[in-house]
Formats: sequence, structure tokens, C-alpha cells
Amino acid sequence: MTEDVLLELGTEELPASFAKLALQSMPQLAAELLKKGRIDHKSISALGTPRRLALTIEQAASKQRDLSELVLGPKKSIAFDAEGKPTKAALGFAKKLGMPATAIQSVETEKGAYAAVQREERGRPTVEILGSIMPELCARIPFPKSMRWGKGTVSFGRPLHWIVCLWGETLVPFEFADVDSGRRSRGHRFLSPQEFDLRSASEYVDALRAHHVVVDVQKRRDQMKALLAAEAASLCGQIVEDEFLIEESVSLVEEPNVVAGSFSEEFLSLPEGVVISVMRNHQRYFALRSAADETLLPRYLNVVNTALNKEAIVKGNDRVLRARLSDARFFLLEDQKQTLESRVAGLDQVVFQHRLGSIGDKVRRLERLAGHLANSQFEPRTKPISVAEVKRSATLCKADLGTLVVGEFPELEGEMGRFYALRDEEPREVADAIRDHYLPKGANDALPSTVTGTLVGIADRLDTLVGCFGIGLTPSGSADPFALRRAALGVVRLTMEHIDIDLVGALDYAFDGYPTGTLGDRASTCAALSTFFRARVKSMFGSRYASDLIEACLAAWNGQSVRDFQRRLEAVDAFKKSSDYDALAVTYKRAYNIGKGSDPMQVETALLVEDAEKELVATLNRVRSTIALSVERRDYGAALQTVARDLRAPVDRFFDTVLVMDEDPAVRRNRLALCASVADVVKGIAHFNLIST
Repeated sequence: MTEDVLLELGTEELPASFAKLALQSMPQLAAELLKKGRIDHKSISALGTPRRLALTIEQAASKQRDLSELVLGPKKSIAFDAEGKPTKAALGFAKKLGMPATAIQSVETEKGAYAAVQREERGRPTVEILGSIMPELCARIPFPKSMRWGKGTVSFGRPLHWIVCLWGETLVPFEFADVDSGRRSRGHRFLSPQEFDLRSASEYVDALRAHHVVVDVQKRRDQMKALLAAEAASLCGQIVEDEFLIEESVSLVEEPNVVAGSFSEEFLSLPEGVVISVMRNHQRYFALRSAADETLLPRYLNVVNTALNKEAIVKGNDRVLRARLSDARFFLLEDQKQTLESRVAGLDQVVFQHRLGSIGDKVRRLERLAGHLANSQFEPRTKPISVAEVKRSATLCKADLGTLVVGEFPELEGEMGRFYALRDEEPREVADAIRDHYLPKGANDALPSTVTGTLVGIADRLDTLVGCFGIGLTPSGSADPFALRRAALGVVRLTMEHIDIDLVGALDYAFDGYPTGTLGDRASTCAALSTFFRARVKSMFGSRYASDLIEACLAAWNGQSVRDFQRRLEAVDAFKKSSDYDALAVTYKRAYNIGKGSDPMQVETALLVEDAEKELVATLNRVRSTIALSVERRDYGAALQTVARDLRAPVDRFFDTVLVMDEDPAVRRNRLALCASVADVVKGIAHFNLIST
């Protein structure tokens, strides 16, 4: 017999981030505890709203599985005395398992003789097991921050008001945080505030829906998005897509309702980013664009928990939004009393990091580093880069940090710099670069629209990375206060998809931008950063390529060009799928394993005896330069084809007809060096010995 299980924890309103983390963690926690409790079940799902966290377990068995296991204890020599009687060690072992001394036996294992007991345990009722599991599950639910309330000693995301726990129609009794479990739940705070009893776990979702609570997060999201789209269409508009706002809004309501508000058209004269930011970040309103021409409309949509007193809600929303937009307009007018350039000097008073100087210091380093990057790319560009514009962009890229608008709306950094730069009649390339140098802000974010912005953005990130690593501020575990992992991933994406630079040289040049004595040892700092970047490169490609393939290419990569690594990886991956791969891989691994530790440069022609080894040396001398040229051109496909076409057959003949481990030490050493020379030619492309066949 099986029944569904329900756990509902009724709380005071949880912040969106609290509910998200808890609901992500609860199924895994439940699965671990059910496994430990030997409770068979089908699936586990998390449900929730701002004032409840719920867990449903489908088809949980009526009792735990019976247990029959042989439990090993101490070694026989320790467990029994000279007369064969159990020692204190054996008796303690049995007592710990709740077994009598007579149950102790001696068993032979692969590792020798041990004391053991055969433990038999009949499965207990699931309701009884759940009563002991659920308090532990509740205590282990993670939150960004927890709190205590009243006289309790238990911490939780927010105070608990009720607990429901059922196996089918049967109540599962337990207590957590001074709250006893029951079957009484609560509906929507405003639309159905009365308490009600749940008859069974299986009726939970429908019962909550009848009380104006959409407890399934995905269904609530779908319902909310449909309401937003319909309301936007009725206003001849479409919402400005914003996944953050969708996730935030769905976590703020139990039953989604949408109200439409408006603001004066006079505020449309403000920069679009300012208007949207005020609505999004301060009020959680969805901005609307015209369906006809995509211009911003003086309307907005707000997801609310109840549509009761709709007029009052809209009136209050409009009033608050008008005040916010009026403040933004005031800040904008005040900011425009100064040029963007005039604010650069003030950056000397803004701390970047107390050991690394001010933002002004950083800007001067960016001018130097960005200008260097503009002159030191691997691949020529069809459109020349203006070094003057790159340096000008670096000079102004942080100037908007001193503006009132960015002070109030930090998310507009860069966007406002672009606006003020255009107002000051700076070149559009410079203005766009001020905005673009912050991109990408996330793993899937858009890249800069300008090469100038890309160069300044790379310089900005490299300066931060070198500075932080140079004073020992490296990421540790989940702690990364300076977002160095994100900065490194940004550099990897920019150099791979936008502009090819010498990463090793750039890091070294960035190090020189800091005053002597500011940072630690150059070699150790750059080595740590190289390892850090390799980990980011591995992470970037990890979802598309096998890990052993990535490791093989990383071993051959010099760390300079991410684009070079990408081409190397693509070529080896394609070659691995060809008919030539298996034979070549076996041949290379054989040469590598035999010649490992030998110097490939010590092959002496005078010591060549057999025709096969003479042929192999001649072929190596002939194709080495061809392969090296292909590698230099980053044409790794051609390099691999040369190896497969010209080198494989002579290597096979060498291994088939020549005894490498010759009795003559000099001949043996020469042949080992020849094997190392074969491996050396191929490992310039990838270390095939690291690839699993």
C-alpha cells in the first residue's frame, strides 16, 4: 500500500531569495532522509508561496523496508581474548547496535577475521519514521539568513505559524520550533483568510487553489505571464522582457493579479534606462513598449497579491512612481551642470580597494593597459582601432560613479556615462564603450557592441584580477567578494568571441601598472592567475566537450589565446570522430609511455641501425616543420592530418620491427629519445595520452 505525503510549513512572508533557495534544497534533503529511513517512494516535488514551503512525496510505502545485514566490528584479535570470549571492544560494538553479546560471531573476510553481528530489523510504519525524519528535514532547510523568535532556540528563515504533515489521510505527528504538526492549513491572507482542514495529502494543490492559493510555482508563473501578456495587449503594448522581475514577482504573490498604472508623458524625456530602472528596481513594475514602434509607453504593469480595491492600489502606485521619477529627473538635471570629464578628478577620492588605491588610480592604469591591448592583438582587424578613442573611453569609463543618478540607481553605471558623454559631444564610439565595458555582466549576458568597449572591459577586469591576486584576495569556496570568477569568465568570453589578445602578456603588463611594492611576487601572482584562467576556460567549454578532451588540449595550450584553445579543441574533437583517430592515439600513447623521461633532442644519427628507425627519423625531420607551421597558423586540423598521413605508418613499422630496449645502452637510449621525439611532435597539438579511448 502506498500513499502520498505532504509537508507544509506556514511562515511569515519569506523574501523571494529565501523561498527560492529553500524550495531548491528541500527535495534533495527529503530524498537523503527517506533513503536513510528506508522509505520507498516514487518522486518528490517542492511547492511554495511567500508564506508557505511545501513538499509532496508521491506513493510513499506504508512501512520502511525490512533490514538484514551483516555488520562488521573490530578485528578478531581485538574482539576476542585468548579463551575466545568477547572483549570490552566487542561488547561495546554489540551494545552500540542494540544486540546481545551472544549475537557476536567471527567471520572471515578478504582483509582477515573480524567480529560481526547479523542485524535483522522489521520495517516500522512510515508514519512513525516520518515523525522522526521531518523535524530533521525542517532544521536543515537553508536560508540566506535565519532568525530566532520568541523564547525559541530554533532558527528558521521566518517565524513558523503552522505545520501540516500527512501520509495519505493519516496525520504524521511531530513538533518543530514549538509548533505541532496537524492538518489545519490557511488560505490566501486577504481573499480566503480562514483556516481549513486538509483531509488528505493528495488533495493539497486543489484545496489550496479553492482558497485562492496557487501553490505550484510553475503554474503560478505561467498564470502570471499570461495575465501580463493579456493586460499589455489590451493597452496596445508588450512588456519589457525581464526574467529577474518575473522570478521576483512570482515569489511575492500567492495568487497573481495584474493592475495597470500610468505616469505622465513628461517623464519619457528622461533616459529610457532611468525610467525602466525606477520601475523595475524600486517598485517591481513591468515597463511597457508600444506594440507598433517599440517606444516606451507611459504605462506599467504591477503584479499584486489581490485585486481588491484595485483603484486604490493603482492610485498609490502612481503616486509613488511619480515621486521616484521626479527625484530621478532632479538628479539628472543636477548632474548635467557638470561635464563627465570634470568628474574624473573626483575619482581620486573614491576608494577602489584600500591597498590598491582609488578609482582614479585604477582609471589611469586602465588608460595604459587598454592602449597596450589596442596595439597588441593576435589577429589583424579589417577596421583599424583608434588608440586615442580607447584611451579616452578608459579615462571616462568610471566618471559616472560620481553622479547623483548612479548614486541612487547603481545599476545604471555605464548607461548614464554613455548618456552624459553623448550630451558632452564625445564620439559615439567613446560613449558606447563607456556603457559596453561592463558587459557581459553574467554568463549569458550580451557582449559589447564596440571593439573599444571590449578592450576597456578586458583591461578593467584584468586590472582587478591582477590587483586582487597580487595582494592575496583570491576566491575561497563560495566566497568571492570581488566577483573575480565572473571577471575571469568575462575575459574568456570577450577574448574568445570578440577580440583575440595575448592573455599572458596582458597579465604581465597589467602587473607593471601597479606601483612597485604594491603587489606580491610577480611570478607567483601570474602563475596563480594562469591556473585560475585555465579553470575558467575548462568551465566555459565543459558543457560542450568531454573533460578528458579539454584536459588534453589544456596540457598543450600555452595560455595566451583563448581563441587558439578553442580552435585546438574543435580540431581534436573533430579528429577524434574520424577513422584515423584510434590507430593514431594508440601509436602516440605507445611512443609517449615508452619515451617518457627521455630527451627528444638527443637522437643521434650515428646510432641508428635499423632501416625502420632511419626511415622514422627522416620522416620526422621532413614533417616536423610542416606540423609546426600548421600549429603556428592554428590550423590544427591540418597538423593532425599530416601526422595521420605521413607519420603514422613509419611509427608503426618502427614498433613492429625495432626492439626499443636494445642490450646496447647507447642504442637503447637513442631509441627511447626517438620515441620521445615522436610524442613531442604530436603533443604540440594535444596530449593524447590524457584522452580516454
